[in-house]
Amino acid sequence: MIQKKIWLTALTITLALPLGAEASVYGVMNQVGVSGNVQGATNRYGNTNGGLGLRASLYNGGLFGTAKYRHEFGATYQGYTGGNINTIGLKLGYLFNASNILAVGPYVGYEYNRFAQSNAYYDSHSSLSTNGLGGGLYAAASLPGVNFTGYIGYLGGISETQHLSGFAPTTFNRTSDLLQMGVNAYYPLMTNVSLYVGLHDDDFTQRGAPNILRGDVGLGMQF
Repeated sequence: MIQKKIWLTALTITLALPLGAEASVYGVMNQVGVSGNVQGATNRYGNTNGGLGLRASLYNGGLFGTAKYRHEFGATYQGYTGGNINTIGLKLGYLFNASNILAVGPYVGYEYNRFAQSNAYYDSHSSLSTNGLGGGLYAAASLPGVNFTGYIGYLGGISETQHLSGFAPTTFNRTSDLLQMGVNAYYPLMTNVSLYVGLHDDDFTQRGAPNILRGDVGLGMQF
């Protein structure tokens, strides 16, 4: 319920923003960017943390690719004195023109996540690493004064490893799948520079992995 309210609020704000000159539907598909973010685990006892991210996207003749790296400062769940989260993600796909303002197409995707936490009082450390491979649907859109990219996808878990200090790493037979969706809005600030804001939701299927809601604000440079 909380996630749905956040998504509806973000959509209402976006639609209420003033619109200006028209842009190309692919205007932000060749871009590198850096962002700050706030994300929270929506599972019980989840933490809210801040972090930094890097992203890049390429487009040529329908083919596109995106890459991201993200680091969060803090443990996923409460009860730890330290920790961090590292994420690497890749998408590769093809966009078809649905209209002069919308392009849609399939993609294949890969994502690696490592959730680490520590407790200084007990000198203990643990981590959970997941690898997922799958695909989904990607879209790029252009309205007067603002561009959008969005996606919805499902990644099947291909490996999941847990490490506890003092013990050998454990690789599970069961792995966590990942349902994810997100949208970015890009507002031109000057020639080849955009402000972008995004909202993303990552839901893992296994109980040991978190469900995460994240908001991003960043600057991107088109090339």
